[in-house]
Amino acid sequence: MPRRVRLALLLAAAAGCQAVSTRSPQPPTPSPTVRATAQPPAPVQQVAFKPGTTKPADPPAAPDELTLAADCLERGDDSAAAVHLERHVGQNPDQIVFRARLADLLARLDRLPEAQAHFEAAAASAQDGSASARREMVHYHTRLMEIARLREDAYAEHLHRGIGLYLVGSRLADKDAGEAERLLCKAAAALKEAQAARPDDARPAWYLYRVWSQLDQPRPAERALRKTITNAPFSRLTPAESRELAAVSLSGARPKKSVGSFP
Repeated sequence: MPRRVRLALLLAAAAGCQAVSTRSPQPPTPSPTVRATAQPPAPVQQVAFKPGTTKPADPPAAPDELTLAADCLERGDDSAAAVHLERHVGQNPDQIVFRARLADLLARLDRLPEAQAHFEAAAASAQDGSASARREMVHYHTRLMEIARLREDAYAEHLHRGIGLYLVGSRLADKDAGEAERLLCKAAAALKEAQAARPDDARPAWYLYRVWSQLDQPRPAERALRKTITNAPFSRLTPAESRELAAVSLSGARPKKSVGSFP
């Protein structure tokens, strides 16, 4: 219901209650003689707005959480801005840009575990997002790598470094094959480090599969895929990663250079 209608109904209800509560007791019924000589009541005068005057304006709408967050940031109050931005993201979980902005803000406030969680959620959503959303994935994984370094989490640092290098290398494949190959080899090295840190996690193996497929290396790609399938039930793959792994597993096809729906 529109705000103006809601206000009108509330005011009408309040006016009705006030009319009932302030009504004076009714006088006793007059005798026939008095009734015959009684004067009819004066007509009620209708109040009209004079020409040139305006009706009172509706009260202004309360500012939303984004407006409040922007005001706090302008004042330099990052903590209060984070509170308002967290509320907005909670109400609009699919808005990747604002979630990433919240993650950056939380990292600035040294709330690293929360920042990491929001960057991971942003990266996962971006995999199924628009082209512009997918372009931001390198930034998300770079920030996750930096946060992992600060938290002394070697596994996460190597994993996100490897994923970021894979994304950049894949984008360069059609523009600069030599640079793309160099970055993909560096991605493989980082992902191997992550896999060594957590041998039972499927994510390093999955991205190694993608790297080796991009480099047209079918045997190591097949080994990485088998390891991914073995570890997947006990790992936290994103929805897009799980869906693509299922598609590859069911197809039984050999690895190809172009794999998956992203980057």
